[in-house]
Amino acid sequence: MKHLLILLCAVYTNIVLAETSSHQGMYASSVYYWFEPTGKQYTVDEVRDDASWEKLDGELNFGYTKKPLWFMQNLKVFRKGEWILQLGFQLIDYVDLYVYVEGELSQELHTGDALPYGNRPYKVPYFLLEIENEKPESIVVIGRLQSSGVMLMPIKWWDKEKFVEHLLIEHNVFSAFYAVLIIMTIYHLFVFLVTREKSYLYFVLSVASYILLRIAFDGRGFAWLWPNLPEINNYIFHTFYLLYQVAILTFISTFLELKNSSKWLYKISILFRAISIVLLIGNFFLEYSFTSPIILFFGSMVLVYGIFSGSYLWYRGNKGARFFTLAWAVFLFGFLMVNLRGFGVFDTSWFINYVVLVGSLLQVLLFAFSLADRIQVINHQKLTAEKALVKSKDDHLQVLKRFQNLYENSPIGNFQSDNKFRLTSVNKACSQVFGFEDQREMLSTFTDIREYLESPYEEFQGMVRKATLSQASIDNELLIKNAQGELRWISVNLNYISSDVQMGYEGTVQDITERKQADMLKAELDQERLKVMEQFSLGIAKEISIPLGSNVATTSFMREGLDDLVELEKQSKLSKDDYQNYFDLVRSSLGLVSSNQKRITRVVKRFREVSSWHQNLKLSHVEVLSELENVVNSQRWRMAGWRVDINCDPELNIYTYQQAINSIIIQLIDNALVHSQADKESSPIITISVTKDKQDNINILFVDNGIGIKKELVKNLCKPFFTTDKGYDGHIGLGLYMIYNLVCIAFKGRIFFPVSGEGFAIQMVIPAHLE
Repeated sequence: MKHLLILLCAVYTNIVLAETSSHQGMYASSVYYWFEPTGKQYTVDEVRDDASWEKLDGELNFGYTKKPLWFMQNLKVFRKGEWILQLGFQLIDYVDLYVYVEGELSQELHTGDALPYGNRPYKVPYFLLEIENEKPESIVVIGRLQSSGVMLMPIKWWDKEKFVEHLLIEHNVFSAFYAVLIIMTIYHLFVFLVTREKSYLYFVLSVASYILLRIAFDGRGFAWLWPNLPEINNYIFHTFYLLYQVAILTFISTFLELKNSSKWLYKISILFRAISIVLLIGNFFLEYSFTSPIILFFGSMVLVYGIFSGSYLWYRGNKGARFFTLAWAVFLFGFLMVNLRGFGVFDTSWFINYVVLVGSLLQVLLFAFSLADRIQVINHQKLTAEKALVKSKDDHLQVLKRFQNLYENSPIGNFQSDNKFRLTSVNKACSQVFGFEDQREMLSTFTDIREYLESPYEEFQGMVRKATLSQASIDNELLIKNAQGELRWISVNLNYISSDVQMGYEGTVQDITERKQADMLKAELDQERLKVMEQFSLGIAKEISIPLGSNVATTSFMREGLDDLVELEKQSKLSKDDYQNYFDLVRSSLGLVSSNQKRITRVVKRFREVSSWHQNLKLSHVEVLSELENVVNSQRWRMAGWRVDINCDPELNIYTYQQAINSIIIQLIDNALVHSQADKESSPIITISVTKDKQDNINILFVDNGIGIKKELVKNLCKPFFTTDKGYDGHIGLGLYMIYNLVCIAFKGRIFFPVSGEGFAIQMVIPAHLE
């Protein structure tokens, strides 16, 4: 570790030297820029004639933009010399440079991250252009930059000799930097192979993925590993970046033991890892310009999460988190600086260029300290546990003496038999499982298990055979008929005993009849739930696919119309009538799209209401009559001509979910207004009757005098997407499904649909006082 610190100091010294440069004998003007208009790719001659140059203040950094950018700089050289133009950002797709000497094109260079590495005249990660002059001259450099990522390009001029010195020092800096990371990776890999501590493995994976991320970012990966595959440059950086996020999040979760120390931080870690994997997959299908800012922003969130996790657990007394937090604080600062530069907040500088290098080295070293400290703590805890184990040995011996008493009085059945499975010992619980009054009766009566076994005898024989051959505990569930003739399910744990004193079997037996019945009931409920979910999914698809398909067809039709308009314009046959016809087409199409969107919005809103009505319910005391009157009065504005009769004891008070009661009554009123048709032929009436029975249950009967419901349709009323109002403008069919969920799940109640021939009636039975 001491030698690594010395190497780190050497890296820092070389960094300072690497940033010292000068170029006497040349005057370089300010940089001017011009964004190429959309729709046409300009040549350099057209740019010289037509460009409206703007003076650049500060560094050439415009953040994320896909527009091609032209830049220009005027030079005046006063002596013979060789000069190097350094373009210091490696992730630009296309870089075109043109050099004009005394107004004549002298040389041009076409390179970039999207072209093979072999095209570059100098085999360095960034882009270089060399200019040589024999006498004082006026030079103009014009460049074109195009990228799907960050439009960032630090421009710097060097005297060639100075640049060679700078290049050598920079090579030493990065060699030392990668050497430290590789040494730490190999060292901790060996530590993992010795200790088998998972934290070391995830630390090795995080450092290794960071090395890959770094070489992809600084261009050395392109130079060293995939020089002839420029097409992967748009994916490789983000791929390594997201792999690093997964590795470092796993390391954080394991090292800080978040699963035990902080459940909510552990869940965030799982969420972030899932997001990283989703972004990793999307990286290969979405545009670079779209994914890049999202991935960088997400990376900043992970960094903040890392330092917050360490700080929080340090505050709560986790000593192992102190080095971890310091490491993240150093790395967080550097990485945020680089990310903010990518968004155009900061210009490139000595500090920005190398703060991540120094920060990442310090992070690796501090992580190493924290891992060593954690292992020391674990060893101390193990030593303390061993001492406690030795101290409790006498206590354990006393416990063993009480086992015989526990055997006899255990609530779990225990038995022993010889190797022919003739019982030699049972406790009271075992005799009760088989329906005997005591152990003696069972030992004297129980001579052949086949008399009590309802499961296939071969199944029991197989269990005995496995226990005998494996010398291990074997579990199985069997159906028996007890001494009273009742069918019971039992769970049997069987062990084979082989010693100088005894050969045979021993084990335990438990009555699991109630659990098996519950399992069968659960299986039936699960099957019913699957049917409901299938129906729900089909309903969603049906409600959304029609308007969505209509929108797709409409937009395709609009596109065809636009293509026809463009074709007429190309043929110079476009008339005012063509424009008017297209405008009429767009107007009618947009009307249809708007109508479809409203339909989809209404459907989605209804889905959200159904899924959220059962959430955040709070228990409160409710005066039933007052509450019903308030709900009905809130709906009076839409019930013109309707009469509502409420029959309820004014003193009736319940402890329940007030919001759920309101939602149910409002939905039933809505159903009556829409489906009953009571207001078409007679005076529409709604009757709400509430009574309390002897079992402390509340019976709510809601009746209208409308057309009612056919008896054969009652079984479908609570299914999702069932409605009697079909059609494009009809209802979705989720109202009674919502009511069913609230009554039967939230209230743990029941629903009935009395069919009398006239009107619609629904009866709900719910507890008067919920716990």
